[in-house]
Amino acid sequence: MMLLCAVMLSTAMSSCINESDAGCVQYAAKPYLVGGDGTAHSDAAVKSITAYLFSEGKFSHEIKAESDGRFLVSFDGTKSTSLVMIGYPGNDSLNVNTPKEGEDISEVSAAVLKTRGNLSPEGFYYGCFNYAPSTLDTVSKEINVAMHPERAMMQVVMENLYSRYGNGGNYRIELSGLRREVAFDGTIGGDSITYTPKTSFDAKNNLCSEVVNTLPTKKGERVAVTLYKDGILMWQISEDNQGKALTLSGGDNKIVVIDALRMTLVTFSGSNISDWNSTSGGSTTAK
Repeated sequence: MMLLCAVMLSTAMSSCINESDAGCVQYAAKPYLVGGDGTAHSDAAVKSITAYLFSEGKFSHEIKAESDGRFLVSFDGTKSTSLVMIGYPGNDSLNVNTPKEGEDISEVSAAVLKTRGNLSPEGFYYGCFNYAPSTLDTVSKEINVAMHPERAMMQVVMENLYSRYGNGGNYRIELSGLRREVAFDGTIGGDSITYTPKTSFDAKNNLCSEVVNTLPTKKGERVAVTLYKDGILMWQISEDNQGKALTLSGGDNKIVVIDALRMTLVTFSGSNISDWNSTSGGSTTAK
């Protein structure tokens, strides 16, 4: 997953208190939310946004929002710094600890909670603004920082299970190849997660899973969909009909349709399986 990130240069706030100081750069950072398609939108699920300043990749200090929603930043422009912004849905929905002074940006992360099924909540966003050292001050007084969603949604539909395996039996779907953390440098990592979503058969005998809310896929990895019947592994698939790895990006809402007879996989975008039914007729292959 590629996350938009721009870089900034800064030292600790105490080294650049007055705008008249030599080399001092000051500006107001104004965050705005964007969807998976990159267009600006609002999201009532975001309850608060906190900014964290890193100097030369090491944590400097936390910055709280002003009453108008802006973040006031000051730095001397001789050291590369990053202003990381995290959008929070609530204090108890993510495991996010304030970094310790000097801690590396790649070692600090926001993680989904095991107690909440390792599900990525609504209102979880990430943004970063960077400024590289320059002899010229190119930073304007107000910077707009795009914040991208850190939640991806996925449902699975399996067709023709009865045609291949016969009527009856207990089926289970597992989704693996996913992670539970977003580092403050924007990379996905942490422990691996395997989801076992609830499933049910629809009127056309398609096995449909519930929606799984997860983090985007780690770079270089893929989502694997595994089918079990009566506790026995039947098969696993992790790429589509064109041989492209099954992956998720922030803001994705994918319906993954697998034909058990032909072992083919195609994906659709939509808010739920009803959208897939209305778009495709509820089937990708002839029965």
